[in-house]
Amino acid sequence: MKKIRSVRYFILTLSIVMLAGCQKSFLELDPPSQIVESNFYRNENEATQALAGVYHVLQWGQWLGFHPSHAWSEAASDDAYSGGGSQSDGVGIKALDQLRTVTLGEQTYRGLWMIYYNGIARANVFLSKIEKVSASEAFKKQAIAEAKFLRAYFYFELARWYENVPLVTVPLSDPSQYNQPQATPEAVFNQIAKDLEEAISGLPRQSLKQTGARATQWAAKALMARVYLFYNGVYNKDMNAGAVVVNKELVRTYLEDVITAGGFVLTPNFADIFRKSNELGLESVWEISFSDTNPASGVDNQRAGQGNFSVHMFAPRGITDPTYTAGWSYSPITESLYAEFEVDDPRRDETVLYGSQFSKITKSWQYTGYFNKKYSTHSEYKATTGISDANWGNNYRAIRYSDVLLMAAELWLNTDQGKANQYLKMVRDRVKLPETPATVETIRHERRVELAGEGIRYWDLLRYGLPYAKQKIDESSLRGAQYDGDQSRFNMNWDVSKRGRLPIPQVEIDISKGVLKQNEGY
Repeated sequence: MKKIRSVRYFILTLSIVMLAGCQKSFLELDPPSQIVESNFYRNENEATQALAGVYHVLQWGQWLGFHPSHAWSEAASDDAYSGGGSQSDGVGIKALDQLRTVTLGEQTYRGLWMIYYNGIARANVFLSKIEKVSASEAFKKQAIAEAKFLRAYFYFELARWYENVPLVTVPLSDPSQYNQPQATPEAVFNQIAKDLEEAISGLPRQSLKQTGARATQWAAKALMARVYLFYNGVYNKDMNAGAVVVNKELVRTYLEDVITAGGFVLTPNFADIFRKSNELGLESVWEISFSDTNPASGVDNQRAGQGNFSVHMFAPRGITDPTYTAGWSYSPITESLYAEFEVDDPRRDETVLYGSQFSKITKSWQYTGYFNKKYSTHSEYKATTGISDANWGNNYRAIRYSDVLLMAAELWLNTDQGKANQYLKMVRDRVKLPETPATVETIRHERRVELAGEGIRYWDLLRYGLPYAKQKIDESSLRGAQYDGDQSRFNMNWDVSKRGRLPIPQVEIDISKGVLKQNEGY
């Protein structure tokens, strides 16, 4: 695969390749071949295509960095192991189980870095050009808000995974500016908060169905809450969005607006949430849209299409079945998660795909008998063109309404116990489970079982504290009845010294001539 010097690449983005987008969203555009910045950004149509180019990075996935990154964060948590075909299959992903030291030149950890900085590059170029576009002020206001929302998302992902990252918000073209030092986490999170705060007023108060999967005010407010909870949990600080202090009170106000005015509802039948017919539905506050209509030609070329590669990663290996297609058996679900569900909780059987239901299956590395059902290779999503591995059309439910309710319950805890109880009850009522008082532990339990398999748990563990994260991840060594292989495959001993973060890609440190510094513990 062609090497890309990613920090320099995001600075040197002077042209943007605009690709056809997903038919489930506004990205359904005719793809010009290559667009040079100097003769582009002339009108609303061209600006819309450029904005589609920023959104398109959300769909990128490749062997060097799966996106959406929930395929990684699941393996890093106590909800799943790394899995795969063998002990040597995807060694970078294997290390996520315990954050073990691997070769720092391992390219797996560079993939997400490249993807997110490419998205930031596109957003920076867009924001530098949009004011001069011949377009209405209303168009510009919303377009700027969307680009800032996306830049905030990309930086949030970078800051969670790598913690110490360069912060650049304008295009740079002078070679003397290429090697940017790492900013403090505080500076990065304040910029994320600032981008979201500025985006909120410019985004529409509409549903995803109405916007065609484009960012909404509801999505920005919910993302602000997620960012705040992570930052406050890890660093015990509020954020500064310019002159606005982002604290618990402000975030509660934002979530209350989403709850009372957003028009969201919980899908009555939990089993229907991840069906194709419910994409962009009224439980989705934000989705990353995928499609098989512009297919990639192979697993190393996902950036050419709009397929969700992570789906194939999760699927059981070696099955022959009319409903499900065989995949690569990564991120098998742990007995620890399976045991967390209450016995009569219907969410368990809609979260877990059982190996025992298949007449033929390959019991590969860290086989537990449990797989991710929410993002599965179900026949309704099967691609009809291209390489099926890379072209699954399952949308990623990035923020669901149930998550909003549980975040609100957590934020109201010990302040307005009635509201905390009410929001927790709403989530449990949907699956007909008895009411339980909202406490720190009951909310943590509910978040784990409600959002399992969606890439949320690992970040919750980190914000609950490193000792808590180690305890829970180490406890996931618990062996289940269906496990196959020696117990040593499943024993966890999480390395606290790495603080739950990935190493800075060694090639980036080398390119920077030492300006970038390696993370703690590596």
